[in-house]
Amino acid sequence: MSDLFYKSYSKFNRLTGGLLILLQTPLAFAASANINAEQEAEAVFWNMVIAIIVLGTLLASAALPVAALRQWQGRWRYFAAFPLAVLAVWVGLILTARLGDSNSHRLWPFELFAWAMFNMIYMVIIMTGKRKLDKADAEARQANVDAE
Repeated sequence: MSDLFYKSYSKFNRLTGGLLILLQTPLAFAASANINAEQEAEAVFWNMVIAIIVLGTLLASAALPVAALRQWQGRWRYFAAFPLAVLAVWVGLILTARLGDSNSHRLWPFELFAWAMFNMIYMVIIMTGKRKLDKADAEARQANVDAE
């Protein structure tokens, strides 16, 4: 059990570090070239803070549909996979647009942050609906057993 925990924890750290580097690089180059070294250091610091907040929020929000995808069966798996598919399309759109024009999607960290917030709302609605429907199904089954 602990071996599995350390392997998944190690993968999580590598993924987080890689995503942080990917987030930091464009933000660092976005700083203006004509500012002094102190202002540049401050800009890099705040860009890193924003990158960490966005990455943390994105990972925490994406954990909900990933966990649901692992646990749910049937049509509920499609509901859990939907926000991940939206994220994949959105990231693909941002990447292709940024490769074509470096001025497009300049606020992409906030776009991903917005996805994270909408995903949280969506998952709460889906989890609540699933819980209500599962409870109604269990009550109906119990009523059928009692009737027999």
